Amino acid sequence: MEKINWSDIIGHKEKVTQIREMIKAGQFPNSVIFSGAAGIGKRKIAEIAAMSILCESDNSPCGHCNSCRTFIAESHPDFYYLEPDRSKANPIIRIEQIRNLQKEVSLMPVLSNQRMVIINDAEYMNSAAQNCLLKTIEEPQGQSKFILITANRSRLLMTIRSRCIIINFERLTETDVKLGLEAQNIDNAAKIAVISNGSLGEAIKLAANDGLQIREDVLKFIEMLDNLTIEDIFSKGYTLSTQFEKPKENFKDWLINFQKFLRDLLIISDNNIDKEFYYNRDLKSRLIKLNSKFEDSIIFDMLHESTEIQRRLNSNANLELLIESFFIKLKNIIRDNRELPF
Repeated sequence: MEKINWSDIIGHKEKVTQIREMIKAGQFPNSVIFSGAAGIGKRKIAEIAAMSILCESDNSPCGHCNSCRTFIAESHPDFYYLEPDRSKANPIIRIEQIRNLQKEVSLMPVLSNQRMVIINDAEYMNSAAQNCLLKTIEEPQGQSKFILITANRSRLLMTIRSRCIIINFERLTETDVKLGLEAQNIDNAAKIAVISNGSLGEAIKLAANDGLQIREDVLKFIEMLDNLTIEDIFSKGYTLSTQFEKPKENFKDWLINFQKFLRDLLIISDNNIDKEFYYNRDLKSRLIKLNSKFEDSIIFDMLHESTEIQRRLNSNANLELLIESFFIKLKNIIRDNRELPF
């Protein structure tokens, strides 16, 4: 782990100030939930908070004491980090992982006067794991503090939520995302920030996976959807299912962009909605032109089909056939609504 400090945090000024004041006053909760969208910096804030609490200096985290050095080296004996097992299709935190955690936190601290536990993506705990953790939160052994990080706190048991202080983190501003990208020398930072949905993590992923190129490909597809032939559909299905290193992951990104464009078209149709809620504000002129081509009923039906294929992508079905079937259904939606031949 690289050396980290509070000054490294992008955005969240009020929440960071609140957390720092609680730590300085010795009033950081025994159990706290950091809740908010994925990729907005919750984990980094949790790590700096844990490092600060374990730090030997009043000006924490100092980065120089024995505790800080071992924390940065990822070998601190009083820090326990837990995240889902991602070796399978669906990430999961199992009861065995929580039991191992319980054994660790029952031991006396070694370097500091307490132990710190971070559970990242805590919503992936299964019910057995959550009930097991609940016992530890209710009856903590020794001096231990828990930070549960989640992008979907509704999946946590109400009994866990009721026993934790919840700190909600908002999405980042476009300016913050842009600054975060520029700090990593990523090109097209301003354009990527627009479509990041307030998530620096998502923005970095978009940059790494040619997100702008995928977005342009999706928009061109929608613009040409009226005129696509069956040969075009087979060609596109083949390309999306074979021409990428991870075709299924690539198509998932493609599909998310498709849904965002459809949502933008619905926003354009509703004059009562603030146009700042566009996902793709930088493409506004093309969206307005495109909006005249599709009735709302067609857009809603296409959104429904996109949700269905998202569900089926988790199966072992042939990806190329899935994509071809999806595109044919989109064409059929247009045909049925307008009573046109294929």
